[in-house]
Amino acid sequence: MRQPDEGNLFTDLMEFGPAPTMAREIVVIVISLAVLAVVIAVVGSQLLVWIVAAATVLFLATRFVIGLRGWSTS
Repeated sequence: MRQPDEGNLFTDLMEFGPAPTMAREIVVIVISLAVLAVVIAVVGSQLLVWIVAAATVLFLATRFVIGLRGWSTS
């Protein structure tokens, strides 16, 4: 896991792994969910959109759980 002084919000959003601190990861989750809500509003309620939304939520939850292990040791 990176150090908190490495990178910025953009790099936190683009990485597959969790952000270096819990606060930054929570910001990433909030921004990602807001973008997902906008996409759902624009595209509409289709099955494929809901499948992608569920996969995104699962990915964000997995990132957070992996981050918990790293944040608690530092």
